[in-house]
Amino acid sequence: MNELGIDLAFSGALDLSWAQIAASLLLSMVLSTICALVYRISVPGRLMSPAMQSSLVILAMVGSMIMMVIGNNVARAFSLVGALAIIRFRTRLRSPWDITFVFLALAVGIACGVFAFKVAIMGTVMISLAVLTLFVVPLSGVRGEVHGLRVDIAAYEGTDADAAEVMDRYLSRRWLTEARSLRFGETLSYRYRVVFKDKEKLEAMLRELSGIEGIERVVLETEDAGGEGN
Repeated sequence: MNELGIDLAFSGALDLSWAQIAASLLLSMVLSTICALVYRISVPGRLMSPAMQSSLVILAMVGSMIMMVIGNNVARAFSLVGALAIIRFRTRLRSPWDITFVFLALAVGIACGVFAFKVAIMGTVMISLAVLTLFVVPLSGVRGEVHGLRVDIAAYEGTDADAAEVMDRYLSRRWLTEARSLRFGETLSYRYRVVFKDKEKLEAMLRELSGIEGIERVVLETEDAGGEGN
């Protein structure tokens, strides 16, 4: 290994002033707070977890610290990767949208940690504008809160048409995503993604569906457009 390679692999930590460290951490906190606010605006119909929003801010600051600790030391970077590899993260994120904002917060922290402040600021601004644009003009073409609906029907009752008639009165759109038989063919289970014409009539539809003879179960789940059910 030549002298340059040895220097890159085993160089010490960056010689940073207190002002540089504070600037990096403070900017990562401010920008990640903006990211958290944009994330909150982008999912207006969901009861948000305070832990998720706070984690976006802390994750960016931790990422900034990690990059300052690593500096130009390749050996330290590989040691960090090995240390993180033994950690098992079991928290299940709700949708790809959540994962996107986790990566955004991490990217902001990394940019601040390597003192690429212009990249961090411009990236946060442009991505926030993109998110707000997608919120105004949804690519899916679906406006309104999307729900998951499961309807279990006794196979020999022939109530499919009655259930469909009730759903058509209350729903503006519905997509059949899964149909399967249960209990050795005695029950047919249908899963839909649905959008209500009037969200205030949600309970009325559930009561009407449950009152149809032959329907054994009706389950409604909240869901993000394009995401996963809760």
